[in-house]
Amino acid sequence: MSDKSNIIPLPSLGPSPEQKDRFLANRASLTKQLLRYSLIDSFYRFISDGKPYPFITPDQLLPGLSQARVEHRHQSTVLMFLIDDALPRPLNKHFRLRASNRVSWRNIQRLAPDLDLSDFKAAHCRLDDPGFADLLPRLLALDYALLAQQSDDDDGMVLSHMHVKVERLTDTAIKELGKQLGYIERRLFERGEDYVEALEGKFFEYFGFSTNAAGRKSAAAMAAQLLSDHEMRFTVFVAGQEDCRLTVLDHGPTIDQYLLIRPSGPALDRFRQAAATAGVDDLSRYALSSLDDAPAMDGCEESDAGLVLLYRLRLQRTAAAQAAGHGKRGHRDRDLLKPWLRIEAAAVLPRPDQDGPEIPFQWAESEKT
Repeated sequence: MSDKSNIIPLPSLGPSPEQKDRFLANRASLTKQLLRYSLIDSFYRFISDGKPYPFITPDQLLPGLSQARVEHRHQSTVLMFLIDDALPRPLNKHFRLRASNRVSWRNIQRLAPDLDLSDFKAAHCRLDDPGFADLLPRLLALDYALLAQQSDDDDGMVLSHMHVKVERLTDTAIKELGKQLGYIERRLFERGEDYVEALEGKFFEYFGFSTNAAGRKSAAAMAAQLLSDHEMRFTVFVAGQEDCRLTVLDHGPTIDQYLLIRPSGPALDRFRQAAATAGVDDLSRYALSSLDDAPAMDGCEESDAGLVLLYRLRLQRTAAAQAAGHGKRGHRDRDLLKPWLRIEAAAVLPRPDQDGPEIPFQWAESEKT
């Protein structure tokens, strides 16, 4: 197979309104695909291997309160960037985009020699191509990140690069955020090492992660910070093996996180009431175990096993995580002890392969009553 015929053209500048609409459509489609890959399929992998799924409790919903350190090998990982344009040239030093990691038949074969590429076509890299849904999970299994951006040949979006590394010093990222928010004035260590360590934990919480985040989550935070400095729309998708969540970061003021929950007792009753209020009588489109390929859950009552639910948190940054001081220290030290995120909204969603209304549901509140 000729490698030349499988190279995706480099993207062009200046998205049109039609391209922006395509960006939103691609983002929605990608979200569904990544939910299936990272959460739904991983859940069934746990169950089929007889392993208990690491469900959290309501008091662990906020990422800043979680210190998850155990990596669950049954959980699939994700790190993907979607850009509504070309990557700005100033960011080339931070995002490793080279000819060797462009998405092509030869490069995939070199990075993953055991991958079956007998049906690979360059068109499969286009996000609106039917073959993309089969190609994506195979490339997600590779290390580092995937990048999708605008193509210059038909104004579509393509998966242009794989094995993308994000390179930036953590101290540089912390310093930039600290100055932006008003926690430091000039130098990172101007208030001592303990202060910097506290600020580092809050840096990760700012982007929706636990204070001890590393690896893919660190790269996702760096990428979101770098991309936010430029006038364009973007989305960062990341899922790790510690917390079993899919986090979605973008240019907006909120963070979306998706996870699986299993409410019980009064919380389950409250969810049924919430579903009825939303006009949903049939929960089969929402409960994971109603899928045809769902194996039985060991040690679970049928009613409980049937209500493993896909949950979306919409997180908003608190006053402690907002800019203050106009270039000077506008925050007190005690603001580093306060939560930087709060739950703005929460809802149970239909499974990615089903249609249905969102069901607003505050799981944490129902557990307190």
